[in-house]
Amino acid sequence: MKATILLEHLKKHMSLLARVVPTQSQVPVLLNVLLEATGEGLFISATDLEMGVRIKIPAKIEQEGAVTVSGKHFTEVINSLTSARVTMELADNGLVMQSDEGKVILQTIPKEEFPRLIDEKGKQLYTFSPAEVQTIFSKLLFSVSADDSRPELTGIYLAQQDDYIDFVSTDGYRLSLKRLPAKNILPSDEGMIISARVIAEIMHIKDEKITMYVYSESNQVLFETTDILLIGRLIAGNFPNYERVIPESSSTKITVDRDEFAKAIRLSSIFARESANIVRIQITDKTLNIFSRSSGVGEGEIKLAITQEGENNDISFNVKFLNDLLRSVDDKDIEMGLNSLTQPAVFRVPGDKEFLHVIMPVRVQE
Repeated sequence: MKATILLEHLKKHMSLLARVVPTQSQVPVLLNVLLEATGEGLFISATDLEMGVRIKIPAKIEQEGAVTVSGKHFTEVINSLTSARVTMELADNGLVMQSDEGKVILQTIPKEEFPRLIDEKGKQLYTFSPAEVQTIFSKLLFSVSADDSRPELTGIYLAQQDDYIDFVSTDGYRLSLKRLPAKNILPSDEGMIISARVIAEIMHIKDEKITMYVYSESNQVLFETTDILLIGRLIAGNFPNYERVIPESSSTKITVDRDEFAKAIRLSSIFARESANIVRIQITDKTLNIFSRSSGVGEGEIKLAITQEGENNDISFNVKFLNDLLRSVDDKDIEMGLNSLTQPAVFRVPGDKEFLHVIMPVRVQE
């Protein structure tokens, strides 16, 4: 194996490799990256068995071959070099990396010990534009559960409806839904759950179309760009019936300026974080009153002008949930629908009719 590569082509992918290679593993080869020099270029692969990546790097290939080296040390060496190119050559004593700055030799493990990432891509489902990747998933990731005791909530659920597909995330206290027009793209009516970690990685990919595949036989989902193939294992489990959580109607509907609302919530969080993160919202005669209080610290009360339909109302929320939602949208206004202090509230943005967010209220002892 012998290949010469421009460092600029390598460096732009080192952060992705570093995030995929596990920091510790009982299987030594999983701490390595696989380097494959072929007639098509240099391919670099990494996996922790839950997620994997294969990256194509333009290279001058003088001798084909493959080997694995420490992922941690490989990325550190590449990031430390400042010369224009590096030559990698497999020798008896390891992988020799030669540049204008000198020579580095990394110990190797045979390529045969590295796990196979994919058997085949599977069925092509959808191609996301760069804008779709950001607008869809930025409004979903913050609602994913971080609790591994319910793995089905640690991913984003895709459910096929008649002429559209629902992308849904929930942690049991809030729920985000983004609807995309797409007819009959999923391989079954049962839907599938994609790890939020995989989704977070495709969001790092900017300015490229991303094609999604699913290979049911291996329980894998794949996302492909020109140079990157990202592989994730689908999460097993039954996702909750999300449609039952969404209120069908609201006795109170308001529209408020998003920036003003966000500023008010950030200010309220100063006191709310000292009192279980609770903020109280009272809607009275086209005015939104936001209350927060902390014993021994102080209290805050902020009033905002709103448009209002329906009756006055009163409800309390976890202030973090409101902050997360308001950071994820950038429309001028945000709409909120309420029923009672014990029923979930639904949030929408006028500029995106295919998105909604539901937050469960907090019960407060008077």
